[in-house]
Amino acid sequence: MPTNDFKILLIDSDEEVISTVASSLKNEGFSVFCSTNSRYAIQLAATELPHLVLVDLLMNELDGIDICLELRQNPELENTLIVFHTERNEDYSQIAAFNAGADDYIIKPVKPRVLISRLKALLKRHSSHQPEIDKTTLTGLTINRERYLIYLEGVEIILPRKEFELLSLLSTSPRKLFTRKEISQIIWGYEIYAKNRTIDVHIRKLREKLGDRYIKTIKGIGYSLEI
Repeated sequence: MPTNDFKILLIDSDEEVISTVASSLKNEGFSVFCSTNSRYAIQLAATELPHLVLVDLLMNELDGIDICLELRQNPELENTLIVFHTERNEDYSQIAAFNAGADDYIIKPVKPRVLISRLKALLKRHSSHQPEIDKTTLTGLTINRERYLIYLEGVEIILPRKEFELLSLLSTSPRKLFTRKEISQIIWGYEIYAKNRTIDVHIRKLREKLGDRYIKTIKGIGYSLEI
């Protein structure tokens, strides 16, 4: 999909950041909408239905976590990517963002070219075609890739997109060890380093829903799906 078919909503209290990032995105051909107001940003998202929302954690009235939670409650924004773009680099801030439904967490300052490359990678991954095999059945676990659904012992479970893609990847080769580098490059489109808790948060949330029997951790290396 050409970049001019993608709509991006920027939410940041700093007008200078808005101006710089919006200009860079527009130069790449994206359709860009901006807001420095939390409430208006949520309304704008509901109206424009952007493909990606880039939001700062530190906002007036509602912070980025609250914004993310509200956007995730809108079924029309179910497939919208939400990316945090913030100076807060603490582990707990990143974990809170992913728990709220974020797809990525980018720490400021980051050069516009790098930021845009990250966003393009996310959008490319999101818009790519599903694998030819659209259904995998393991012991007690069925993965329906066409509908983004999981059935655990016959009970339907709906997973957020990144959790589904992570489980789906592991299921392509049960008992195969997928390294953190492999997972991050395939699912997120770039390498996620050890200090970034993105993969750990998604694995933990999968275990909360599926139990501990399916996903095995090889400490410091990666994960595999056990059947």
